[in-house]
Amino acid sequence: MVTDTLILFGVTAAGLVAFAVVMGRREKAAITAMGASNHFQVKGFEATIDRARHEVHISVEGHAQVFRAPLGHLVAEHKVETAAVPPSNGCPRTVWARVETGKTWVRLLAVCLPVYYAQHWSARKERQTHVLTDAMDVTLPNSKARAFELWLDHHKRELFPDRAAVRATWDQTCAELLRACRQQRDDHGNAAMAFETWSFSAQPAIAYLVIEADGAVFWASGDTPMLEPVDRPRFKLAGDRLTVFSGDDHRSFPVPAERMAALQALRRRGVVRMG
Repeated sequence: MVTDTLILFGVTAAGLVAFAVVMGRREKAAITAMGASNHFQVKGFEATIDRARHEVHISVEGHAQVFRAPLGHLVAEHKVETAAVPPSNGCPRTVWARVETGKTWVRLLAVCLPVYYAQHWSARKERQTHVLTDAMDVTLPNSKARAFELWLDHHKRELFPDRAAVRATWDQTCAELLRACRQQRDDHGNAAMAFETWSFSAQPAIAYLVIEADGAVFWASGDTPMLEPVDRPRFKLAGDRLTVFSGDDHRSFPVPAERMAALQALRRRGVVRMG
């Protein structure tokens, strides 16, 4: 009797394992097939890669607008939702527990490049107003959110930004902006032993300042910088920031430790007078 029971249990267990393997293979095959497609759809949620328009479109039931992101400009965030529940023992002093709701919060962002990343790279921490072109928040059951995440992962090289490539391009553009400012100095025939400093904003754009050895001061700014003479400049140094005043205009520049010596040398010679 015991032997028969064990045999029956073994057969049942083997059957369950076989069923799980088959279902797992089917699920994997379904996910693979879905991932290879340019179209993803579950109840109430649909995503399509439109290569003719070079965009990904995402529509959600109940949302009037369709979310759009250029290919290579999509950022997606997934977070499993939790909710606070009261303690089972009914004690009011016990901290409420957090349990999963069975749903996942998905945030979709269509980002502007390189600003979305470069706002963290640039030395100028001004508020960026043109970081996103579209955004959508949606809540999906965990299984559907996971399937969508796998679909996105399959197409990630096409949909998501290549952060390393964006950084390399941004660095190259910044170097070109700095070189443009320095070439204009050479055109002016200015001497060496000058103080120069600069910073970049996220677009990128440059803020550049040079105080020549003879006391001539020039500054430039923007994404197409043109070196301009600063008329009757006045200077104020506060920590590692140098503010230059000229008439009603004033601009602030960073003074990193490695450039401070050149500024102080001009100050000792009387070329720069701090107000």
